[in-house]
Amino acid sequence: MSAADLLDRPSFPWSLFQREVQSRPTRHRSRPMRRPAVKWMLLACSCVALLSSGYLAWVSLTSGSVAGCSGSLFNCDHVLHSRWATILSVPVSIPAMLTHATLIGLLMVGRLRMPMERYRWSAISFAAITAGTAAVWFTGLQLFWLEHLCPYCLVAHAAGGIAAAIVLTHRPFGIAPLLKIVPAAIASVAVLIAIQLATPAPDTFETINYPTVPSAIQPTPEAAIDEDASLFEAPISSTRASQPSLIPQSIVMAMFSPGMLVHAQVDQIAAGASGSEPKQRHTAKILGGIELDTSQWPIIGRPDAELVFVEMFDYTCPHCQRTHAALTEAQKRYGDSLAIVCLPVPLDRACNPTVKRTGAAHVEACDLARLAISVWLVDSKAFNSFHDYLFEAKPRYADALQHASELVDAAKLRQTMAGSTPGAYITKHVSLYERAGGGVIPKLMFPRSTTVGEVASSERLVQLITQHLGRIPAKP
Repeated sequence: MSAADLLDRPSFPWSLFQREVQSRPTRHRSRPMRRPAVKWMLLACSCVALLSSGYLAWVSLTSGSVAGCSGSLFNCDHVLHSRWATILSVPVSIPAMLTHATLIGLLMVGRLRMPMERYRWSAISFAAITAGTAAVWFTGLQLFWLEHLCPYCLVAHAAGGIAAAIVLTHRPFGIAPLLKIVPAAIASVAVLIAIQLATPAPDTFETINYPTVPSAIQPTPEAAIDEDASLFEAPISSTRASQPSLIPQSIVMAMFSPGMLVHAQVDQIAAGASGSEPKQRHTAKILGGIELDTSQWPIIGRPDAELVFVEMFDYTCPHCQRTHAALTEAQKRYGDSLAIVCLPVPLDRACNPTVKRTGAAHVEACDLARLAISVWLVDSKAFNSFHDYLFEAKPRYADALQHASELVDAAKLRQTMAGSTPGAYITKHVSLYERAGGGVIPKLMFPRSTTVGEVASSERLVQLITQHLGRIPAKP
């Protein structure tokens, strides 16, 4: 008997080997059906991601705040208000919800006949790997670009990453289908990234318009002689007004010589006849009728500038810091014709009772605001550079105090800070903040409107200033 005849015999083990090899793919394909734990692990991951994404979507759609996430590193508002939190103006948490809802639906479907079962697991694998790839992208953005973390986002990303890892390690229908599914999932996330990069950053602010000032509060000629009814007094003006008037020296001298009184009266009449007028007062108008005397409030630029608006901010607020950078560039376009009245509104309950809870990032906000106001009170010319320093260097209070002591007279600074005036200013700022509706800062306040929220583009700021103050800047 030849060797060929021996191999052709059905009883030879080679035939058994062939049947074993042919049967292996079938047994491999059925692996997930014999391991229900894989299905339940995927279900658990998708449910966690769906709940977390759903909460974030609700916060984004209702413009709410994320609970327990307002620290310096873990700051959900910072992440959710970035350009990467949306795609085509839709919060990215909504596509995430749809992805995980699809996963849950496919997993809950019972076992199907071939080839539908293969298609079902291919769709499950595609959705899970897409979620995992997106998790890598958005986690990287938080770590390396935004430098702030959103715990709720990270929970959803972790769940998506685990789901992708489960699919890749258990390979429901072998490696061959994954060689097509993985590139397709990566390509879908690449399309999302390309859309985000190509879409201009959306506005992260809103504009509130106010009606025309009612005639009832328009200053009458009699009121103009004294004080406008709409003038919002600064603490220093109130202090000066509360000081008792001294007896004129001419009256005291007249007690000894009546002729001196007649002489003084003639001098006063002559002075009045000379036509001299009191110094003109320049004001910034906000909230549809309130006026601020620009010489009595911290200001960047000249108090008599042609264009003036008011900014409310917190030196420890990231949105305010980015808005300040854009404001600096925009102000260069206008030169001396533009001035900004600066009203620090600390997000710290220690000096701002409208704050319910002080976040970790704002624990020194009150101290920094008082320090900045004190620098302005001691030397208004030094305020501009110190204001920029607080926003750009983001120092701790101890470092800021040291820098301020080198910038202005240290003894006068200590004396001013020991007084009540800096705190009185903050109280006034908070009062205006409440009149403006409280809530989000920064606030850019124009005569008939207020812009609420971050404005990170200098070009967009120039458009807002032009729109609300009616002046186009010179070309750069």
